[in-house]
Amino acid sequence: MREKPAAILVTGASSGIGRDVVELLAERHAEHGRPVIVAADITERDPAHSERSAPPARAVVERLPLDVADADAVDDAVRELGERYRLRALVNAAGTLTSAPALETTGEETRRMVEVNALGVAHVSAAAARVMVEQGGHVPGERPERAIVTVASNAGTGPRAGFSAYGASKAFASHYTRSLGLEIAEHGIRCNVVNPGTTRTPMVEELWGGVDRAAEAVAGDATVFRPGIPLGRVAEARDVAEVVEFLVSPRAAHVTLAEISVDGGATQR
Repeated sequence: MREKPAAILVTGASSGIGRDVVELLAERHAEHGRPVIVAADITERDPAHSERSAPPARAVVERLPLDVADADAVDDAVRELGERYRLRALVNAAGTLTSAPALETTGEETRRMVEVNALGVAHVSAAAARVMVEQGGHVPGERPERAIVTVASNAGTGPRAGFSAYGASKAFASHYTRSLGLEIAEHGIRCNVVNPGTTRTPMVEELWGGVDRAAEAVAGDATVFRPGIPLGRVAEARDVAEVVEFLVSPRAAHVTLAEISVDGGATQR
């Protein structure tokens, strides 16, 4: 029987960090055995970014409409992928952000962040892990082939004024991913978390209200006990994507259950 081609599933792939992850995997796909990159998102890519975002012609990128908050849709989509591909890796990059004091955050805003940032990671990670386990192929003692990487946030690593629901949803995502990794390590599946800090993405630029607030982020805000960024710059999406790509790649074959901060030293961890 002909072996199925390999695939890497990336959620939140139309914008921000997810888009850069797709680009980077497309550039370096040969290193990963030329997998198909399945770029999933609830929305179509913004045409304004299409030229910049187009991966190299040699890469195979398949678009997949997917709402990670819809558990049934996720199960159906991931199982269908498993019928066509050997699922090599999953990158959870889908996310949503609302920043406001806890007493001013609406129930709808909290619900949506929990559904996407927390439950979305659980839905997709569990569905992908089931397929990976069922597909098998790992030989105990050999280098693990498969990986799950979750893009969480440094806002989930400690209290943060204005980010109570967002930080809690990202803390859930991190804990879930690493706990899952403990359970499925025997199947040769590595699970790791990347915690970006302030990163120049469309989501953050929308939060900034169209004003470049990078200098404010670098300086920090003592009135809300928020430290600045020691490296003196906010991250670009590519900075985070580089770490994600490393964790997906065979170069990180002995890294699992880890949290890596990509925040310029803001959380000092």
